[in-house]
Amino acid sequence: MTPREGQYGIGMIRSAELRDARGIGALKVRAWRAAYGEFMSSDVLDALDPDREADDWAGYLRSMPDGHRLWVAEREGTVEGFCRTGPAVDDADLGDRAAEIYGLYIAPERIGSGLGARLFRHAVLDLRRRGHRPLCLYVYAPNRRARDFYRRAGFEPDGATRLDEADGTGVAELRLVQGRAG
Repeated sequence: MTPREGQYGIGMIRSAELRDARGIGALKVRAWRAAYGEFMSSDVLDALDPDREADDWAGYLRSMPDGHRLWVAEREGTVEGFCRTGPAVDDADLGDRAAEIYGLYIAPERIGSGLGARLFRHAVLDLRRRGHRPLCLYVYAPNRRARDFYRRAGFEPDGATRLDEADGTGVAELRLVQGRAG
């Protein structure tokens, strides 16, 4: 399999296309509401709008920055997961070859099926093949399930934290890193 696409079960992991924007937007809303309900404000979650998300994702896909990738896991025409990656531009301390996994979202009913692990491995392999090291990601501090998932994939907290003002959640994030020399 190439880093461009790979099979999982009877589905396909592939580069996202403009036609996927609606499915990505709807999935993001469902995934956020399912995963973050215990620690994120209901006002934030209730304000999520699949149509607005779809428009935002369509705009992103139309003008995707250099070095970014957006992968989808699709089965029978339905987006079941997506993973977005690119340069770790806000993490200068990691060096100029660092990359970030900006987000991984899986359909709530597919959690635990192995789909998330396959999609994540696909994205990580693509970053490594393009020469990126180390790799990092940010996870909401109270999201124990995600923290455990990423730890199993070899990502460890390095002490860095942030509060992403742009996402409006008010929830602190922890940085997890894999492959940092040190």
